[in-house]
Amino acid sequence: MRFGAHYLNTYAASLDGPVSEMYQRLFAHAEAYDALGYDDFWVTEHHFHEYGGMISAPPVFLAAVARTTQHIHLGVAVTVLPLHNPLEVAEAYGMLDTISQGRLEFGVGRGSTLAEFAPFNVDLTNTAQVMKESTEVIRRAWSGDALSFHGEVYDYEGVRVLPKPVQRPHPPIWVGASRTDDTFRWAGENGYHLMTLPYMYQPEVLQHWIGVYRDALLAHDHDPAQREVLGKFHIYVAESDRAAMDEANRYLLEYRRIADSRNGARATRAWDAADLAKEIERGNVIGGDPAHCIELIHRWREALGLTTISGTFHFGGMPDELALKNVRLFAEKVMPAFARVGAHRA
Repeated sequence: MRFGAHYLNTYAASLDGPVSEMYQRLFAHAEAYDALGYDDFWVTEHHFHEYGGMISAPPVFLAAVARTTQHIHLGVAVTVLPLHNPLEVAEAYGMLDTISQGRLEFGVGRGSTLAEFAPFNVDLTNTAQVMKESTEVIRRAWSGDALSFHGEVYDYEGVRVLPKPVQRPHPPIWVGASRTDDTFRWAGENGYHLMTLPYMYQPEVLQHWIGVYRDALLAHDHDPAQREVLGKFHIYVAESDRAAMDEANRYLLEYRRIADSRNGARATRAWDAADLAKEIERGNVIGGDPAHCIELIHRWREALGLTTISGTFHFGGMPDELALKNVRLFAEKVMPAFARVGAHRA
């Protein structure tokens, strides 16, 4: 399998310290993933809140990561296309692919946090169409010399977008899909890779959607064996199941508190060790000793056909010593159980 790290940063000032210092620690994390053989380093775009908002400009952050890493691919999961002009997106991520010498993994989506749309004065009625047209504009801008596109939302004639990415004809495109058959079908029709959040759904719901995706791949002559299906999870590995729960629970609770607060909500009660144990038992959190984590990944791979695991290893203001221990244990004790580690290195 392919393994990556996923950073949806939940900034907690009392635990993370000054933002400038936090960035330096996250850059050091990226260097550790690179040295340990992880395939991908993903970040998520969010705005206006401590839930993700400290990485509000992913291409800026990832360009800094590119300068101190050598092999690891740099991904956005996802760029919220209705918030941006597609020409600016094509330019920014074309630069990132060039700076990183061809390591960009480009994830697209329509966005799911409605509170982030209002300050941008974005019309919510046609975000699906905007996402589809924006992706096509970006793909064509990267692939050809001069862009000509005439759609329902965007209209361009003879626009030269620079710089062109190093990866030809364009960097890999991933679709963050979580709502409707239509998005999964569109991703398959175009032969894009797929990004999912398995912990949000009953397995049979996601099995149906991934089936829609794979049927669309086949119907449009795309080889499913050449396409990735990613599942994102919180991950915490320790010497024992008990140690994993004792060490991770406080920081999963802090992550949950910040996530709830972005919509003005409050957790009705503290998340205790029993809650975490249930989440691990269901596989919604991949946690425990290495053998248990391997078992959970096998379970998800068999249930959904996942080819890629993206792990949130650092969350809720977790101190570096715990986060990096988690990262190292996963690399040393879990990743070797799967054959495809490092297969996607450029």
